[in-house]
Amino acid sequence: MQKNIIRFMEQLLELGYDCSIETSGDLDCAQVPSEVAKIIDVKTPDSGEPDAFCLKNLHFLDDPTTEFKFVICSEKDFDWALDFAAKHHMYQNAQILFSPCHEQISTEWLAKKILNSGQKIRLQIQLHKVIWPTTTKGI
Repeated sequence: MQKNIIRFMEQLLELGYDCSIETSGDLDCAQVPSEVAKIIDVKTPDSGEPDAFCLKNLHFLDDPTTEFKFVICSEKDFDWALDFAAKHHMYQNAQILFSPCHEQISTEWLAKKILNSGQKIRLQIQLHKVIWPTTTKGI
């Protein structure tokens, strides 16, 4: 979505910087340089954008520098995310993150659900929502 972001990342890498990008997951990340760590959102049903995920991004499943993030807004989202990950064989190689949707579900609830699932899923907190809870831009 950022017109010159690919070239910008290439320049950062050329200068010796580590580089990462977090995406909404709706665009194919194939042009992102392989050295760039990627966090790719998979939109859950309660996100309001359940069909926004670009399935082409699943070709990063075996990339150890790529993480797939699901923001969980409800029990329905949790079950949907578990099913999505199983359907696309994500548990075998992918790094999977589940984040509690701020002020919709508790971190403790989600942590218990993840532990009880028995799956290889990491809990991630939306830190910007904790640091700046009353703003939408974080500034």
